[in-house]
Amino acid sequence: MSTPVPEKVPPSAWLSLLAVALGVMVAQLDGSVVAAANPVIAADLHAGPGGIQWVTTGYLLVFAGLVVPAGKVADKFGRKKVFLIGVGGFSLASVLCGFSGSIEMLIGARLLQAACAALLGPAGLAVLRAVFPAGKLSLAMGVFGSISAVSMAGGPIVGGLLVEYASWPWVFFVNLPVGILGVTVGALVIRESTQREPQRFDVQGAIALILAVAATVWAITNAPTQGWVSAKTLGFLGAGLLLFAVFVFIEHRREHPMMSLELFRDRTFSAGSVLTLLVVFMLNAIIFYLMFFLQGVQGKTPILASVALLPLTAVFAIASPLAGWVLGRLRLRITLLCGMLLIAGAYALLLRIGVDSGSGTLAAPMVVTGLGIGLVMVGAMQAVVGSAPVDKAGVASGMQQSMQQLGATFGVAVFGSILAAVIGSRFGSSLTGKAAQFAGNPAITEQIPLGFGPDAQQGLRNMLGREGLSGDRLERISTSVTDAAHQTFVEGIHTVYLVCIGISVLAALLTLLVREPETGSAETGTGEVVRASVGS
Repeated sequence: MSTPVPEKVPPSAWLSLLAVALGVMVAQLDGSVVAAANPVIAADLHAGPGGIQWVTTGYLLVFAGLVVPAGKVADKFGRKKVFLIGVGGFSLASVLCGFSGSIEMLIGARLLQAACAALLGPAGLAVLRAVFPAGKLSLAMGVFGSISAVSMAGGPIVGGLLVEYASWPWVFFVNLPVGILGVTVGALVIRESTQREPQRFDVQGAIALILAVAATVWAITNAPTQGWVSAKTLGFLGAGLLLFAVFVFIEHRREHPMMSLELFRDRTFSAGSVLTLLVVFMLNAIIFYLMFFLQGVQGKTPILASVALLPLTAVFAIASPLAGWVLGRLRLRITLLCGMLLIAGAYALLLRIGVDSGSGTLAAPMVVTGLGIGLVMVGAMQAVVGSAPVDKAGVASGMQQSMQQLGATFGVAVFGSILAAVIGSRFGSSLTGKAAQFAGNPAITEQIPLGFGPDAQQGLRNMLGREGLSGDRLERISTSVTDAAHQTFVEGIHTVYLVCIGISVLAALLTLLVREPETGSAETGTGEVVRASVGS
């Protein structure tokens, strides 16, 4: 019996990975950097809560709606071409954001950014699917995940430094040089690839899917403020489900659908998509709420809070290429299972967090989380993108990124509702004496889900002062209310983490449905051949 010849990765594949990483890094850095600058942007552009919310919500709606159709566009018109348009367009839209003189102009430029980000993400992953041999794709995904982790780690710190020592427009201007480098390298090294046979673009299917995703994301995003059973939330959710049904009906009738529903018959593809959604869903419970814990409950600066989460992102950056190596030696199913069990263990460790917990208490669960997230994210990416034919790599990549976006949206909304429910049921009962009169004060209760930080505490003191309190009496009541707010917040995130443990266990069972990917050349995938040419 002859020994199989190991698959070799051509140098051009690694150069393509570098180009894709540079382009995707622009978009990934942007999200966390802008989040750090939002308070300053709101003050400088005289934007109210609704206006500044649309800076993020508008981006989210456009990206989530377009990312799957954009993958089909990349498959049809060329992954290299669409990727370069996405990177270049995103960089130019960033310049428009920086020059915005009003909140309306900034929102418009952010919508353009989102459309370009939707183009570059799926096209970039599809490029990797096309140029790496199937047996080495997991290694490429690991390196790609590591670069994503570095972007995640550096974003809040870069954003804080730029806002503090430069000005908020620079959180957008910084995208331009990276984007220029990404376009230049990509134009020189990426090999063009498209579908084997030209196909008509499914416009009706694309419109139905865009509207379905937008309606669903809108409902989820606004559910914590509108209420999960409000007419508006249920109306948008119902519209989203109806439009998804219309989309499925359209796709069944198309000879060349925008998204081949046959992809979902592959249980590895389906399980990988759900795992992607779940792991990002749970990751938000750590990053989002620990930032409020560190800045609100413990009063740290944004930069120090970001540094406290570095063990997670640093280990994630190491674990991602490690996951690619592990996938090459262990089964995909085993890698995903181990990752999910590590995540469950990390949330169990997070239940030890208290109001006065030091960095040592956080370090262990952050390290375990980073390792688990790295294994699962890279494994799920391999399951989704690697199980699809190369001809459908763009659509599969769009699906993977759409699941990420939906997971993030669900995470903030669902966990926000859980946290609010715990605070609503426990905060009032934890107050005694004179402090009990503030149990239902909205100026206080609305700040507790945000960690009841130094600004909220000062607002409480000002409120007490206006009521004629001063001296020791003011400090006693202020301390009593603050302690109760902080303790209730911690109890709320403990409940969130208990829910995450349950989800992790269920997700671990889901990994048992994953099949091992078939090996094959980068060109053939599952037997379909792509048309390829070197250069533009």
